Amino acid sequence: MPRTAEEIAAGLRERIHSGELQPGDRLPTMEALADEHGVSRQTARQALTILKNEGLVEYKGGRAGTFVRQKPATRMVRARAMERDNLGYYSGANVQHWRLIEGTRTEVGEDPVPADIAGYLGIEPGTPVVVRKRINGDPDVPAYRQLTDSYLHPDAVAAVPVIAGNSGLGGIYDRIEEWAQQPISWEEEITAITPSPAETAALLMPPGVPLLRVIRTSTVKVEGRQLVVEVNDIRFSAEVFSIRYPMTRRGEAKWPVQPASADFYTS
Repeated sequence: MPRTAEEIAAGLRERIHSGELQPGDRLPTMEALADEHGVSRQTARQALTILKNEGLVEYKGGRAGTFVRQKPATRMVRARAMERDNLGYYSGANVQHWRLIEGTRTEVGEDPVPADIAGYLGIEPGTPVVVRKRINGDPDVPAYRQLTDSYLHPDAVAAVPVIAGNSGLGGIYDRIEEWAQQPISWEEEITAITPSPAETAALLMPPGVPLLRVIRTSTVKVEGRQLVVEVNDIRFSAEVFSIRYPMTRRGEAKWPVQPASADFYTS
């Protein structure tokens, strides 16, 4: 019985994951796959397209054929911490030297706030808010780059209008702390998402690679309430980067610990 494109793709995918097919190895041609599985060339093409869309293979054109894609040999580990130098705050020592990607600039405009970002800001989805968008990265390594969209709470913009434009030395965080007369508190949430075609292109990513998404909230206490003044939506390639942070001991996990007194599987 002829196999479906999904079944053919599953077989090739297993050969890639098992290491039978190594990065750089050439896959069978569409004609060979069609003959092997008793299917049309169109079905064989669909099977290879599935793998291409997953980021597992790449088509090199002409008679070269389709190959198992070479992935980055190493990932850059992104340590998460707020640090500071003479330019202001930055999030981790290994990105201190990052700058705006050459030929780009910080774009500042007013957009309807997405529903998920609105939840962090505590405002209604679709509310017009000031957004600062940029793409920055390592000047020496083209693949080391990220997208950063900074959504500003309308109350913060009303109180500190300069953060909606040229915010001066130290950037928006210095202006916010000057206004609030207290340090910003930051918190981050890490998720993974499927990139849009525009994000894939901007980050120089092949199809099928997910994004790591870091949502960082900036909070200050204003007039007796905790106000999330900014939400930073940061996206970068999950294939090029990983995130590492220390695990802290809390409560009864602090050393020395008490002996366990119950069985996890029966309690």
